Amino acid sequence: MPDDALYNTEEILDLLKLEQIGPDRYRGQSHFMGSPNVFGGQVLGQALHAATVTVENRRPHSLHSLFILPGNHRLPIEYEVERVRDGGSFSTRRVVAVQEGRRIFVTSISFQTEEEGLSHQKPAPATAKPEELASSIQTWKDSAAKYGRPFLPVPVDFRAAHGGDLYSHNATATHKQVWVKSPIRLPDDPLTHETLFAYVSDYGLLWTSLQPHGVKLGDPRLQIASLDHTIWFHRPFRMDEWLLFSMESPNASGGRGLSFAHVYDIEGVLVATLTQEGLIRLREK
Repeated sequence: MPDDALYNTEEILDLLKLEQIGPDRYRGQSHFMGSPNVFGGQVLGQALHAATVTVENRRPHSLHSLFILPGNHRLPIEYEVERVRDGGSFSTRRVVAVQEGRRIFVTSISFQTEEEGLSHQKPAPATAKPEELASSIQTWKDSAAKYGRPFLPVPVDFRAAHGGDLYSHNATATHKQVWVKSPIRLPDDPLTHETLFAYVSDYGLLWTSLQPHGVKLGDPRLQIASLDHTIWFHRPFRMDEWLLFSMESPNASGGRGLSFAHVYDIEGVLVATLTQEGLIRLREK
């Protein structure tokens, strides 16, 4: 069994399940992630859950989101699903997240009936295997204790394939590679894996755009926030098997950073692609 002081996998799985409060309307609870604001991954996962339960026999293949306003972690969030279209092979859903009467997030999600077709992929990068790497989680807990900061458990294990971890990189590189895996066996239901993936996808992706500048999280000058987030689901995957997030940041300008990630399973199969742009503003004071 995983150490409850390090991992909160079951708590997050429960968090990503929603209560139906009306026709195509759902309510999700919020939780504390070290900031007064709701963690973006929570909203991504809950919105994906809300949309998916309105679609039959189709899996999500793309999700395009905008973060409009910060949410309050002390309050629940309501999700309103619009059934935009159900076609012969594809379905489209629009989800709006509302808190205290304000729209804080909006996403469009497309679903497709499973089918065969042409197939190719970008090859997986050469990197160390997860079994050869140390977990970052205990290091984070030890560091928090050393500096008198609270440590918040996480739902998955992170193992960085470079000389840093998910939060930082020892070199001013524009890329990093991190292995991810749930510490417990998960149900076979694809929705469990997809919503947990959406939750985890907001860990570390935007932070990659800080690396070339030697700026790290916790820098008192830094103002950082997600602006948009896109996920393309290419092939089936499991969150309780190792996934490699190969992340890079091709650009930063105008107070914004852009980051990409290709996600591979342990066999080198490309299962998803992510993009995220966010605010990475350095304040003078």
